Amino acid sequence: MLAMLAFAAAAAHAGIPYDPPSTPIDNPVARVQLSAGKPGELTKPHVHLTNRVMIYFQAGTNTIRYPDGRSAPEHFRAGEVQWNNAMGTHTAEIAAAGPVDIVHVELKSPPVLAPKVNTAAPDPEHFKVELDNNQVRVLRLHLGKGEKTRSYEARLDRLLVPLTEARVKTVGADGVVKSTQLRPGELQWLAPGTQSDENAGDAPYEAILVEFKK
Repeated sequence: MLAMLAFAAAAAHAGIPYDPPSTPIDNPVARVQLSAGKPGELTKPHVHLTNRVMIYFQAGTNTIRYPDGRSAPEHFRAGEVQWNNAMGTHTAEIAAAGPVDIVHVELKSPPVLAPKVNTAAPDPEHFKVELDNNQVRVLRLHLGKGEKTRSYEARLDRLLVPLTEARVKTVGADGVVKSTQLRPGELQWLAPGTQSDENAGDAPYEAILVEFKK
């Protein structure tokens, strides 16, 4: 059986722009929110009770302001991944050329999690480790036209966030081939398994994979 199993709610989302906001995934592992931050729009005061992985589709700056007057600008590039610790009451304001589509991955594992499952080493030719801590490992997958990964073992549940449009052929451990058409920002929830991926489209393919440790 192929490792790629689309989470039903995620598959229903048409990808970017993330407007209106939505929460296509909310399971025991993570809560995933999608939103489009509008430049100059100040959010209401709010808190984040959990650590989060943030994925930005456009470049800009998010300025966090706290009730005591402190401010912390967070700069990001298009396609960038950032780690955000839980934070107390604050407001946020985006400065950018236009709306910024954001994937907010709220982690439900405890911050002091001691993982019991080791992550497998990724194919270094096509995967780059963006961040790795006790709660998540985040990988960036890049495949040129016609390129494919070696067969690899994914030992954890994963969130796939395509950054580009692509047609991807996935081959499972049983040899079954699945062809999937992906659009930027269209989420997929992936189960553990062994597979290889091939870019069967006409342009380079790039995606972010968030692995949830346990």
